Amino acid sequence: MSGPLSVYFFTLTDTTASEHMYMSSLRDALVERGVTPVDDWREADIVHLFEVNFYSRAALSEFEYPKLLRILRSDVPVVVSTDDLFFLDRPELTARPRLYPVNNYTQRWLFDQCDHIIAISGSVADALRAEFPAEKISVIHHGVDDRYRDDGDDSGEETPFMLHVSLAAKRKNPAAIAEVAQRVDHRFVIAGSGWDEHVPSTPATENVEIAGYVPEEELVDLYKRAAIFYFPTLHEGFGLPVLEAMAAGCAVVTSDVYSVPEVAGDAAVRCDPTDVDAHVEAIEQLFGSDRRRELAADARDRASEFRWEQSAEETERVYSRVTGSDGT
Repeated sequence: MSGPLSVYFFTLTDTTASEHMYMSSLRDALVERGVTPVDDWREADIVHLFEVNFYSRAALSEFEYPKLLRILRSDVPVVVSTDDLFFLDRPELTARPRLYPVNNYTQRWLFDQCDHIIAISGSVADALRAEFPAEKISVIHHGVDDRYRDDGDDSGEETPFMLHVSLAAKRKNPAAIAEVAQRVDHRFVIAGSGWDEHVPSTPATENVEIAGYVPEEELVDLYKRAAIFYFPTLHEGFGLPVLEAMAAGCAVVTSDVYSVPEVAGDAAVRCDPTDVDAHVEAIEQLFGSDRRRELAADARDRASEFRWEQSAEETERVYSRVTGSDGT
């Protein structure tokens, strides 16, 4: 194969879903390396699918399944990026646990059919290797958009505040977030949809601001102004909010499960996600000491290791191997 690779980038969801953000960032970095995106999969050297929950409302409304079937039945090689194996061991954390078996079955079918699987963390890859050949799986981390990166200027807010960013899904541990909101007196901004029902307005939560959906340009500013990022997740395939907060210079208090330690390293305070006492203690200690600024500096350094340029370079190597253009 001569000339630049042409790639059809594909997801099952609409343009507001997070998979489109990941796909867009990686696609832009791949274009910088000479990859050519195409609008018709039949004109592509390779199809790159950013796989999600098959039976989410977003996937069902787009109804891209017929196209996916045609692609898989064709001779065009298919690479699938995946963020988890649909909670292989935690179906109770999904939005629709009753759909877990059929969704899990469909994912297994897809991974059997595709030519290569890109796991976005070692945690995801470990689960996949228990089911599929190791040589079919590569680990390629996400990067973080340079807009989130902080220059280290610590002028910040006169009154430091804590931030959480996510949809109010079961796996984001809303019970812990609601309890911490009542026990910590510092200003606490919660960004993302669905939190009103978990953190009701009471005298104990006067310090809490439920911001709802926040556009990305405003979210970047929130990250950069926040002193502490609190993210007690129960399950993550990667944990991009943790990486974004670290890049922005937040001291991070987060979980010690699944992919989070892989992303955060030693540049965050990691706790058992169910130990709310430990969360509160860590947050109070950071608000009351210089350790917060030290941890923020460590976080910026750690985040500098995650760049979309690196992700694109590693992805291009997968493309070359799958298409045989690397000589194998």
